[in-house]
Amino acid sequence: MISLTRLAALALFSVFAASAAAQQARPPAPLLQAVAATQAAKAPYAFDLHIESAEQNWRARFEPNANPRLRLVAPARETLDDDERRAFDRMAEDMEGVSWCAGEGLGQVEDVRLLREDPETATYAFQPTRESVRGEQAQRFADRMRGEVTLTKLNPDIVRLRLYVPAAFSPMPLVRLERLNVTITCAAAPNGRRYAAETTSDVRGSAFGQAFDERSVQRASNLRAAP
Repeated sequence: MISLTRLAALALFSVFAASAAAQQARPPAPLLQAVAATQAAKAPYAFDLHIESAEQNWRARFEPNANPRLRLVAPARETLDDDERRAFDRMAEDMEGVSWCAGEGLGQVEDVRLLREDPETATYAFQPTRESVRGEQAQRFADRMRGEVTLTKLNPDIVRLRLYVPAAFSPMPLVRLERLNVTITCAAAPNGRRYAAETTSDVRGSAFGQAFDERSVQRASNLRAAP
């Protein structure tokens, strides 16, 4: 049975969604440039999706003009139990398309500070805000999360993004998160901008008296023009 906690972690793969809210402290210019360039160039690609965990090995295909847009390729849908079907349908309903690494939500983060740099890249720490994340649950504990983002210096774009919680907390009654770490590795799409090619989620804690320690990997690949 797929857990609610794992679903929450997978949802963070698109955590930086569009937002029109204002904020007081602006991110550095290279990050804003990356966001602006990506938003100007993004396109509705079709792509393949692969999700691996201790319990799941799902392969799916997303086509923006199809109905449904996300279709399970393997295993056969009829082999899933009820919880798994509901989990897949929920993911299909929430998925809007390619997850661009320089999403608009990154223009809404706060407390951005330089951690380290080399000749090609710069890595910044940041504080997510309610305006920078999508989903009611994630918005409620945005202040508990921290983030790191690595940008290229030439033609700024994001090559890696990390979200984590620095201390254990309870996001809801009877649920305690000891660890939540989501690492997104970005790759170039056909338009030259980077998207979330691989998202690794590690979640540890307890829910309703039962401990869990789960890892999942979500990969998007084979981006192509929508038919």
